[in-house]
Amino acid sequence: MKPLEAVLTEIEEQEQEVVYQPFRVTDLETAAEASRRIAYFDEKQKEIDSIIETQIAPFLAKIEKIKDWGVEAKKEFVEKQQFYSDQLEFYLREEVAKQVEAGKKPKKTISLPHGKISLKKQQPEFVKNEEELFSYAKSTGFIKVKESTDWAELKKKCSVYDGKLIDENGEVVPGVTVVERNEKFEIKLD
Repeated sequence: MKPLEAVLTEIEEQEQEVVYQPFRVTDLETAAEASRRIAYFDEKQKEIDSIIETQIAPFLAKIEKIKDWGVEAKKEFVEKQQFYSDQLEFYLREEVAKQVEAGKKPKKTISLPHGKISLKKQQPEFVKNEEELFSYAKSTGFIKVKESTDWAELKKKCSVYDGKLIDENGEVVPGVTVVERNEKFEIKLD
């Protein structure tokens, strides 16, 4: 295989020959010649692509190796960061529990020198049986044109009670189980 510089020099010379030699397709023979030249240039492009792939391959392998090293090198710090995050979450939850026990309104955000820790209320997770829910939604008018449950509207008109979704008539909405979730712990760094 020729070195990259030699190949590029050869291509430049051939390209200059084509540029400075006027060429016109005027008959079947010149058409065949133009076709041959196109095939030749196509082959040269493929050779260059092959060289590019060959030259890039070791770098790609090195890049992957460096990325793998980075993941492995950070693992220790990720684990330590998670440990301290867990400790902060535990501390904040204990403080909130103490405030609740004392009959105070709990303060769920604490400012620290390097950021804030807080507990944020999350929406409950709704586990839905689509078939039952759709049947209910269809009978009560909570469907969209494509005939799927208009979940946003249905949810607005309902309330959560004892793990169940209750509609405005006091009926349990079939096909929905309400799973209450703990408050979400959050860290914001400055």
